[in-house]
Amino acid sequence: MKELINSNDDYANYAVAAAPETGRHGENMRANMPSVIIEAGFHTSASDAVALQDPVFRTASMKGVEKGYRLYREGKDCIPLKAAPIDGIRLPQGGSEQVDVTFEGYPQYPIELVTTNVGCPPGWTCTDGRVRIEAPDAKPSRITLRCENAGSAPILWDTRVVDADGVKSPAVRHVVQCIRTARDPVAPSLTPGWGAAATAG
Repeated sequence: MKELINSNDDYANYAVAAAPETGRHGENMRANMPSVIIEAGFHTSASDAVALQDPVFRTASMKGVEKGYRLYREGKDCIPLKAAPIDGIRLPQGGSEQVDVTFEGYPQYPIELVTTNVGCPPGWTCTDGRVRIEAPDAKPSRITLRCENAGSAPILWDTRVVDADGVKSPAVRHVVQCIRTARDPVAPSLTPGWGAAATAG
């Protein structure tokens, strides 16, 4: 529930217990099977009462309950969605390379690998990218990084995994170092106006 609720920007700071509390409740003590009492907010709290009337909050809460039941049934731990670090790469003008995006956790498919530019040299066009993966075994989790430019400069990207329930992994920062080729008559510079481009996706 914490993962699902906090993935929504409006409830990113909503307090959700990180671990269950042990109590002497009859519903648990007298149960003949593993049991848990699930609570999300209280009507006696003004802010909780507002959240409980919001269908977005209610949907995220119940998706969290469903995921908890599903992972328990499958014998899996509750591991938050997290992408592994992505190594920086060097590419020549016009070059491209596929980069693996590995992650831990149990996202709900289909997922998207979302790459956002966070550092584009002046005069360059840096295009964000999305890669959709329908199922765990559908295809490798990869993004394609390119250098379509006329000079040398680093380009900074943030990549995250976003699942069908809206769960977002923390962004992973990585760099593509574009390298001017010998045939490029333009000397390395960050002067605007090259008409260069770098794309991801």
